[in-house]
Amino acid sequence: MYTPDPEESLSLFISLASISAMSVLFGRKTAGTKLSTVNYARGLVVSLYIISWTFSLVAAMLVQTNNFNVVSCTMSVYMCITLYAVSKIIIYLFLMEKVYVVTAVGTTRVNFMLYRINLALLVPYLGIFCLMLIYRVSEVTEDGECKIGLLPPASVTLILYDIFISSWLTLLFIRPLMSSTSLLQGPSKGKLRDVARRTLMGSLIALILSTGNVFTLVLFKGYERGLICLASCTVDVTLNAITVHWVTSRGGGRSANSPVERSSGDRRQQPQTQMTQSEKQVAPLDSHISVTVESYVEQYHQQTSAGSSSAPSY
Repeated sequence: MYTPDPEESLSLFISLASISAMSVLFGRKTAGTKLSTVNYARGLVVSLYIISWTFSLVAAMLVQTNNFNVVSCTMSVYMCITLYAVSKIIIYLFLMEKVYVVTAVGTTRVNFMLYRINLALLVPYLGIFCLMLIYRVSEVTEDGECKIGLLPPASVTLILYDIFISSWLTLLFIRPLMSSTSLLQGPSKGKLRDVARRTLMGSLIALILSTGNVFTLVLFKGYERGLICLASCTVDVTLNAITVHWVTSRGGGRSANSPVERSSGDRRQQPQTQMTQSEKQVAPLDSHISVTVESYVEQYHQQTSAGSSSAPSY
């Protein structure tokens, strides 16, 4: 009778826990949300949940068949490479979108040079993806253990690229936080700065997680046990999704004088017919997928592009 070893049991537990976590986050993020309210950035967030959930589900199935199985071993490395790469691209696009909404005013993505530069920086990832496919490792040892991973030409290139692109996007996000003329500055922009800081912290966490995960491949020189590699990649993808969920969730630390807090109090005290125009604009943003940077900047972009010289109402 076959008895799973502790590593196999732990890997399966991690996969099942990640499936549960992603299911809960997906339900919370999309509850009561209409498809028409899901914009580009929010679509990226939901896509990340789906990819993370799929990764955890496939990992749970492969973990149980990894030993003495060449097909499962080969599928493990292909699954890790493909789904992991897709999740990283979604995170990069999400961070690029955040940089766009806090730096570009009255400019579309197509016309915003920095956004186009950031998209161009994703092109090398296609070459790295090809390197991962070429220098992949998948073999079953004599004792039945599956060994998968990436050889140094792929793993070292991946970790250097990840450090570069994550550091670049982090610096782009620090700039509006430090600039005195940024859209994030001003007495009425406290909520914007709070979400901006969350995104900055999220990008740093994503960088640390991915660097640590790929570094293990370098440490094992591409020959890591399949169960351990699947578990570490599952943890990486899941924690990145949880971080993005935290970044795009409402903060609990509103001051008593903040515009959002005042509008909430006014709605409780005033009849529906006396609700101001500003309150009508804030309410829908709080009731859908999340309160994110683009929710507050969206109106400002529209007013600026229409030639309005007045500041947006938050």
